[in-house]
Amino acid sequence: MLIRSIKSQAVKLPFRFSFGHALASRNFSLNVLVKVQVVLEDGREVIGWGESVPRQYVTGETVASALAAIDYSYAPALSGQFFADAPALLAGLAQVFAANNLEEKSGGASFCALELAVLDALAKAQALKFCQLPALISPSDLWQPTDVMQYGGVIPFGKKAILKLILAGYKKYGFKTVKLKVGGSLNEDVARVKLAREILGEEAILRVDANCAWTLEQAKWSLAAFRPYGIASCEQPLVATDLSGLSELTATVPEIIMVDESLTTLAQAKDLIERKACNAFNIRLSKVGGLVSAMKMVELASNNQIECHLGAQVGESGILVAAQRHFALAYSGFANVEGAMNLFLLKGDLVKEAMTVPYGAKAKAPVADGLGVSVNEQAVARHLYNYKNHYNLNVSASEKSESNATR
Repeated sequence: MLIRSIKSQAVKLPFRFSFGHALASRNFSLNVLVKVQVVLEDGREVIGWGESVPRQYVTGETVASALAAIDYSYAPALSGQFFADAPALLAGLAQVFAANNLEEKSGGASFCALELAVLDALAKAQALKFCQLPALISPSDLWQPTDVMQYGGVIPFGKKAILKLILAGYKKYGFKTVKLKVGGSLNEDVARVKLAREILGEEAILRVDANCAWTLEQAKWSLAAFRPYGIASCEQPLVATDLSGLSELTATVPEIIMVDESLTTLAQAKDLIERKACNAFNIRLSKVGGLVSAMKMVELASNNQIECHLGAQVGESGILVAAQRHFALAYSGFANVEGAMNLFLLKGDLVKEAMTVPYGAKAKAPVADGLGVSVNEQAVARHLYNYKNHYNLNVSASEKSESNATR
């Protein structure tokens, strides 16, 4: 298998409405795409696609820095190289990951896009669905593909009238789990949680996500105020670096404490477990460095009685949605899976297949091999995001405006 070429590019995907939480509010997403061209020994050409969504306030990456990492650090180590078989290719990816110290250093978005594209091509070459790759990569009872996976819903900040409509719509649509963004005033948060419980009913699993909004004492007060409404978990209540506070909170409240922004690398996952700073991981492919790194986090969590959730970045196209769906199908132990809101949120997708969460909130794998999606390259061309200086590692004007919304 010869990797003939690796091409990276950025796209700007506009939203139908602004999506907000305690760290940011945005009406578009700047995403990274990677297209890999592979030539097999029989002369057949295979194309693989990958995607990631850099967020500076999560991994420290911008679209520009992610593109530079791909084109200057990762791609040169793989492009033009021949790999005799799947293990050799996987070893090559692992070497690039290790050479860039990505187990210790946040760089998930850049590596994720590249890795997914290579693995998409590998799965197609092997006539496998992407959800079958984990069992090939790490043979284990953990990785037993299932036919159907279940999605949960996420609700951003918004006015009460809008909140009521979304909650009622989610209930009718079939979401069994709903996560509310919180982190405003305590009274407003309690009102949101109370309303959610009233509309969704007692049978729904209700979760909250504070996106680093609280101090330790605020978290304790807020969770106590939410408790009458049966909150199953609280995601990232404190700033990402406050691990001692997370440890204390985890030890003192009955709700599951889940980390998101605190979890971007395998080293952080190990540290969180050692400190007993959470009960659950929110794993996002783009954030943690792609499929293999996410698999290692799941394995680590499983060995330490840590609950795993599979999250999504706001603004993913169908490429990344497909990868996440396959991962959810490969591991049936996720307590909740979010995302696939493509055409509810995006004005247009980049793939030809309908990857939006179906009515009933359950989904199967796409039919074709690999990720199973057909990228609409005309749509990609319409959404290309060009830099005056493609590899300027300073934050672009658009990224600055997005980052400023987090302050």
